[in-house]
Amino acid sequence: MSSATPTPTRVRRLPVVGPLRLGRPSDVWFKPALSVVAAVAAPSLLLMTLGRLDLAPYTMAGSLCALYAHNRPYAARAKVLAWVILGMLGGLAVALVSASLTRNAVVLVTVGALLAAVQKAVCDAIRVGPPAHVILTFVSSATLFVPQTLGQVPGHLALAAVAGAWAWLVGMAPAPLRPHGPERRATAQA
Repeated sequence: MSSATPTPTRVRRLPVVGPLRLGRPSDVWFKPALSVVAAVAAPSLLLMTLGRLDLAPYTMAGSLCALYAHNRPYAARAKVLAWVILGMLGGLAVALVSASLTRNAVVLVTVGALLAAVQKAVCDAIRVGPPAHVILTFVSSATLFVPQTLGQVPGHLALAAVAGAWAWLVGMAPAPLRPHGPERRATAQA
């Protein structure tokens, strides 16, 4: 046996520690989160009451649109939310029709990739902001693999449209209470 005392070794930190460190959350992170909770709650509770919680993925598609445009003045927010809802419905329609016409995974993945590319390009071009195309792509990609018949598509799109209209109302709900809230913040940042 050796009588030498072991020397302490220094542990080197990995270079990825910096990027993984949590920073200060944004000032309005809770607004989109609360909006989605409010936008999801009403349709989900209604579906649960009716015993049709199986339709929740379609209402969820419309409800998730409440994540968008909280950093914009109300007039701009109304327009952006409307366009996001229309974009969500368009992507959902393509996904549902594709799912009803084929079960071929290669075709469905190709359709999903093309949808994702279009959604990213459009969101980047119009600078829709966080969460940009991520939610749209998530919903359309997930619904590509939900078994459908062509006859079910209009009803499922109608559910998403109604939930999207509810999400628009949730997103615009602060306007009567704070008519100049986002406008004041936008001018202060300019």
